[in-house]
Amino acid sequence: MNEGEASGVEARLTERELEFARVQKIGQIGGLTVDLRGGQFRNTRSPEYLAVHGLPPETVHETHEDWVRRIHPDDRDRVLSHFLETVRGSSTDYEVEYRIVRPSDGKTRWILAKAEIERGESGEPLLLRGAHIDVTARKQAEEHSELIARELGHRIANIFAVMNSIVRLAARSEPESRQFAAKLEERFAALHRAHSFVGRPKSGSGGGILKLMTDLFAPYQNGAADRVRIVGDDASIGPQTATSLALIVHEMATNSVKYGALSSPMGSISITVECDEQAVRVLWNEAGGPAIEARPEHAGFGSTMIDRAARSIAGCAIQYTWKAEGLAVLLSMQRNGLDR
Repeated sequence: MNEGEASGVEARLTERELEFARVQKIGQIGGLTVDLRGGQFRNTRSPEYLAVHGLPPETVHETHEDWVRRIHPDDRDRVLSHFLETVRGSSTDYEVEYRIVRPSDGKTRWILAKAEIERGESGEPLLLRGAHIDVTARKQAEEHSELIARELGHRIANIFAVMNSIVRLAARSEPESRQFAAKLEERFAALHRAHSFVGRPKSGSGGGILKLMTDLFAPYQNGAADRVRIVGDDASIGPQTATSLALIVHEMATNSVKYGALSSPMGSISITVECDEQAVRVLWNEAGGPAIEARPEHAGFGSTMIDRAARSIAGCAIQYTWKAEGLAVLLSMQRNGLDR
C-alpha cells in the first residue's frame, strides 16, 4: 500500500470514528472498557460516556471507586453486588438499570448499562466492553404512565362502588329484585378484581393467569388456604382475556357455592394451569361437595354468560365432565391470543 492509499484509508477511518461518535452523542450512549485482569478494574471511558455521566475530560480513566460513589445511594448496593457477582461468575452478558447523581450538575439520571465480558480459557474475566445509555426520559415516561394508571384505577374503583350503591338502593324499594341485585353486585366485584389485575402498575407485583386466579378466588377461601388450590404454569394475559376469564371463573365459582364443592364445609376446588407453545389449559376439579347424579337439564343465565365470555377469548373451548364426586372442567385457550 502506497502513501496515498494509506492516507485515504486513514481518512475514511477517521470519518467513520467521527460518525460513530455523533451517533453515540445523539443517542446519549457512552462506550467503555474495563480491564478485569488480576481482579483489578482499570477503566477507559469514551468522551460520550463522560458527557452522559457529567464528567470532565481528565476522568477518562476514573477509578472503580469513583464510579461506585456516583451511583445513587438507594441503588448502590444492588448495582455493585450485581456487577461483582456477574464478573466473578461465568456469564458473558451484563445488564443493569440504575440511577446516578451527575457531578457536573447534581442531577439524577437513569442509566441502562449493557456489556459483554471476555473470559479466558479457565473462565477468568479479562475484559468488559459495553455501553451506558441515558434512559431518563423513558423512566420518567413510565413513572408518569404509572401515576395516571393509579389515578384511573382509583376513579374506576369509585365507579364500581357507585354502581353497587345504585343497585342496592334500587333493590331496597323492590324486594323482589334483591336476589338479582346481589348477583349483579357479585359480577361487578369480579369485573373490578379483573380490572385491578390488568391495571396494576408495572412496578407492582408481577404475575399472569395464576395471579389473576388467586385474586378472583380470594373471597372464597374463607381463611382456609387449601379451600381453593391453584397451581401450575403461568402465562401473561391482556385486559380483554382477563375480563372474560374473570366472568367465567366467577360464574363457575358461584355455581360451586350454590350447588357444588364450595356449598359444603369439606368441599374444595383444585385448579391446575398447563401451558405449552400453542395453548393454555385450565383444569378445574371439584371434590367434597354433594354427589352429582346427572348433568343439569337446563342452562341458566350464568351458563349463557360463560359461553359468551368464552367466545371472546381466542380459540377458547370449555369441556364439562359431570362426575359423581364433583364437576371437572377443562378450559382451553390459544396461547398467542391471550395478550389481547
